This record gives sequence, C-alpha cells and structure tokens, in this order.
Amino acid sequence: MSRIHPLQVMILVMTVLTTLLYWLTQGQAAQGVYIKEASFTNNDKQDWVDLYNPTLNSISLKGYFLSDDVDNPTKWQFTSGWIIESHNTLRIFGKSSDTAPFGSAILNFNLGNGETLVLTAPDGKRQLDRITLLAPPNYEGVFTMGRPTSDLGITEVFYQSAALSQN
Repeated sequence: MSRIHPLQVMILVMTVLTTLLYWLTQGQAAQGVYIKEASFTNNDKQDWVDLYNPTLNSISLKGYFLSDDVDNPTKWQFTSGWIIESHNTLRIFGKSSDTAPFGSAILNFNLGNGETLVLTAPDGKRQLDRITLLAPPNYEGVFTMGRPTSDLGITEVFYQSAALSQN
C-alpha cells in the first residue's frame, strides 16, 4: 500500500477550495449587471446611477433599458458602445446633471424620491434589477443609496460629509 505524500494532499485541498470558491463567486456573477448606487434628490443637477458588472467578462449594454417607471421599463435605452468591464462600474447621469463629463451616458429623466429605478433586458420585458429610491426622513445632507457587493439583498444609505459634497 502506497502512502499519500503531504504535497499531494495540499494540492488536492487547494484544487477543491479553488473550485468551490469559483462556483460560489459565479453564483453572484451569474446575475450579471445590477444597480449598485444612485444619487438623487440632493438636487437634479447631481442625479446619477452606477451599474456594476460582477462577472469575469466585459458586458455590452447595447439594447438594455433604464427607467424610473415600473409601468414603462423601456423609458431609456443604451445605444451601442456602452461596455462595463469585469468588476467595474459605469455611471449614467440624470437628464439635468451639470456634473456629467463630456461623452457620458445621459438619461432622458431625472431621479426622484419614491421612484423605482428599473434595469431591463434588451427584450424590453425581463427586469434584471430594481431599486426603490427612498430619501432618509428629515435628512438634508448629501447622500446616495446603494448596495454592498457582498449582499445584493441589502440596500443602504451612504451619507457624505459636507466637505466631500463640495468637491
């Protein structure tokens, strides 16, 4: 009977762990692009939405839709040329934004409190993600609303200091 060398055991354990970690991370990545964060109601000139790609591949957004109206999920459509690289974010600005860099994607609507932001597949029917935008009650400072990449079931309010909001 031959003995198993400790190096063989270590290689076997590493192979199993690598495979397990790959499949666990692919579970989240399989969901594809999602709405990561949004700035709204601070004022119309600062509205924006961040979409995040958690997958290992770049994703073209050609044909995808964004809307602030669940009953009209095809309100604004991405044209060709918009790609989110692996583990990267794409920022799309609201209609009245005065902070959008030249050449940025600009929505044909602004974001508002109480609206539901919807990301829809190119078929115009399948909702890929949605987030309801709710401002914190009685808070007048600058904030955004979003999700940590570790748990898409959680929506958080990210408060910003006055010094950060002036930059």
